[in-house]
Amino acid sequence: MILLTALLAAGIALAVLAPAVLSRVDFTVVPVAGLVAWLGALVATIGCGVLAVIALAWPGDPPGNALAGSVVRSLAAVEPAVVTWAAGLIMPVAVIATIVPAGQLARIVVGYRGRGAALRRKHRELVEMVGRVDGAETRLVRLDHPIPLAYSVAGHGGYVVVTDGLQRCLSEQQWRAVLAHEHAHLRGFHHHILGVCQVLAQAFSWIPLFAAAPGAVATLIEFAADRSAAASTGSRALSGALHTVAARMPAMPGTPLRLIDDSLSMRLACLAAAPESRAVARRTAMVKLIGTMLLAPAAAVVVVGVSAVLVSALV
Repeated sequence: MILLTALLAAGIALAVLAPAVLSRVDFTVVPVAGLVAWLGALVATIGCGVLAVIALAWPGDPPGNALAGSVVRSLAAVEPAVVTWAAGLIMPVAVIATIVPAGQLARIVVGYRGRGAALRRKHRELVEMVGRVDGAETRLVRLDHPIPLAYSVAGHGGYVVVTDGLQRCLSEQQWRAVLAHEHAHLRGFHHHILGVCQVLAQAFSWIPLFAAAPGAVATLIEFAADRSAAASTGSRALSGALHTVAARMPAMPGTPLRLIDDSLSMRLACLAAAPESRAVARRTAMVKLIGTMLLAPAAAVVVVGVSAVLVSALV
């Protein structure tokens, strides 16, 4: 019971408080750290839930419960009575807590994978009909179209699609910067990361952390791809390319990981920032990240401690 209470408190703290805290941290100069923070919070929340179900269904004292009980004596004293009273409910609750979310998640995953595979297959067939593979560039398909477009397609043998209009409006260095940005998406498995977040948000939209993760992660992924491209081609080349493409590219609402998105102004500001200001922002972000990591254990300690005080007062 004590371990179960601590796990539930930690999981709820992450699910409810983590999105509010992480959304206030500026990860623009350290997007990878931001991705680790959001994905870590997701994994930790799921882990707390799974461990809580295991602790609930565990025959007898689950591992770690005795240690927690030795710290909080008052709860340990009443726990056997509570467990005996609730013995008939424990297993049905554990089974329902396992089957319902697992079934919901499985249904969403199957549908998401099926629709994604069908869309990628149709897109590949269309690109093969109207596009041409660039012999000089690896995994690059060109489309004869005047509008400047660039995007990456994930999956087995992922590739980048560009239009001739894009190359005509950019300098050679800017062209390389855009290609580096799109290839960074493929190398970093960004489509897969975002896909996992979207599946969790669709399956458990009532959990604040899961609902907020896709939007935040999509923005951080663009910053991460920008940092990767800027490291190989220079910030000025990528910034110039984004300015040029934004002025000529049509709006593509709802398209994930598009080159020009709602975060463009922040991305351009980050690329133009002086190294000194980026260093300060990086240190600030790391300090706040460490503070966020302490949310779960702090919530567990507070909830278990308050429970112990209340039990002591009632006994």
